[in-house]
Amino acid sequence: MNPTEIMNVLQSKNRLLTDKNDEYIKLAEKRAAAERDYNVSFAQVMLTMKTAGTAVTIIRDLVKGDKAVSRLKFDYEVAMAIEKACLESMKDIREAIGAARSILTWLREEKGQG
Repeated sequence: MNPTEIMNVLQSKNRLLTDKNDEYIKLAEKRAAAERDYNVSFAQVMLTMKTAGTAVTIIRDLVKGDKAVSRLKFDYEVAMAIEKACLESMKDIREAIGAARSILTWLREEKGQG
C-alpha cells in the first residue's frame, strides 16, 4: 500500500467511526427506554400482586413469569446486546485506524532512511 491508499483507508475508517458513534447514541437511548419500560412494568405488576395479597416470598418469581414483563425484559436484553455489539465494532474500527497509522509511520520512516 502506498501512503495515499493508507490515507484513504484512514478517512474511510474515520467516517465509519463517526457513523458508529451516532448509531451508538441511538442504541443507548433505545436500551435505556427498554430498561425503563421493563422496570416500570415490573414494579406495576409487583404492586398489583402485593395489594392482591400474594405471598411475599414468591412475588418476584411470579412477576418475572408475567408475559408482558418477560417480553419487556427480553426487549431490554436484546437492546443491551446490540449496544454492546456496536461498542465492539467501534473498538475494531479504532484498531484498524491504529494499524493504518502504524503502517503510514513505518512507510514514512522507510522513505526517510532510504
